[in-house]
Amino acid sequence: MRISSLKYFYEVSELKSISKVSNNLHISQPALSHQLSKLEKELGVKLFDRSNKGVELTNKGKILYDYAKQILTLHDNLIEDINEDDCKNKEIRINVLNTHANFILDGVVRDMGSIFKNINISINSQKEVNKKALLIHNRADLVISCSNIDDADLISEYIGSDKLILVSGGCLECNSIERLPVALLDDDSNTVLKTLENMSKVNVCLKTDSLDVIKSYLKKQNVAAVVPRISVEKELKSGKLMRVCSKGYDVSYDLFITYRKDIDANLKKKFKIFKKELESILNKECIDAVV
Repeated sequence: MRISSLKYFYEVSELKSISKVSNNLHISQPALSHQLSKLEKELGVKLFDRSNKGVELTNKGKILYDYAKQILTLHDNLIEDINEDDCKNKEIRINVLNTHANFILDGVVRDMGSIFKNINISINSQKEVNKKALLIHNRADLVISCSNIDDADLISEYIGSDKLILVSGGCLECNSIERLPVALLDDDSNTVLKTLENMSKVNVCLKTDSLDVIKSYLKKQNVAAVVPRISVEKELKSGKLMRVCSKGYDVSYDLFITYRKDIDANLKKKFKIFKKELESILNKECIDAVV
């Protein structure tokens, strides 16, 4: 049994789709299906029930899924330990999975050196389809996202909430807010944006994952944008941007940090401190917004 076959099996089990895994792992669908069929033949059992809606694990498949998770984790740990450099500083890999989650780091990044003393910090922003696999397969040590990641091997903790708000660069001449050309700070994995887009009264004319593009757009007259409040607090305080009061546009979203349960106690303690710092940033922003 090959490790690669178990990885293909695990990914398909997680996403319940051969086509999605094919795209993510850059393997043709026929080749991927062949690997899965070969695994079934080797074990002498049916692992998946296939239909037009995707694939579902059989009872035998569920048994293999539990073992595959453990085997792949041990394999990844083995490779990491063998290839680990004999350097004093360990690296902490922090992955931010949502565009909106990026902005909470702005207020704490200066203090991260004292929290993770003598540890190199790597922060990456990426939209990962399979969030569990990112941590379980040791491609990240800590994940910051807008959703709870539910898995028995992971710890996912709530940090706090922020709001998407409607802002503009100046006075608006439109008599009706519904007619405003609105830009959205895009975040594919955030269901909050999908809620806004499904509102028939929202005139969405621009979507981008760049806050700089949004700010340039807001230099035009009679336009507005829906952005996370925490991302524009400085501009709101300085008067460069103004908040447009409209209850229909104010939608809350949550923030979470997630990490593996089996990390050492010292690192877990550092993650707890880091979480408190993130919580304090959100609490501070909430108090300033009320004031």
